[in-house]
Amino acid sequence: MEAPALGVEVTERTVVDLVELPQERLLPSGRSVVLRVGESREELEIRTPQGDMEVRITLSEDGPVVQLRGARLELEAADSLAVRCRQLELTTTEGTHLRSSGDIQITGRQMRVITEGDIHMNGDIIHLNC
Repeated sequence: MEAPALGVEVTERTVVDLVELPQERLLPSGRSVVLRVGESREELEIRTPQGDMEVRITLSEDGPVVQLRGARLELEAADSLAVRCRQLELTTTEGTHLRSSGDIQITGRQMRVITEGDIHMNGDIIHLNC
């Protein structure tokens, strides 16, 4: 396949659905904003000066999809943060910490805890089957 004009890299992604050539704008930081418009979706990307994707927003008939990449991602809300989805998966390579100055409640039909090591529970009183 021949590369389109303007030095645009052809990938499977651009060939399959995004039929128009992307529009790119350089930012003062060296980052770039890329807009792609296709027959069934639109895509907005923010790229690093090296060309790596940091933020991508894809708008399609199925709804918006937001992808973020970074060394660190933070969410902060003055009141509350709600996540509603069919399934939630969290995967970490080094550790997971949940901290609260208030109560923590986990509710579900069933809970399984699997560990290769010991389980430690510290508290004034530990209630089981109550």
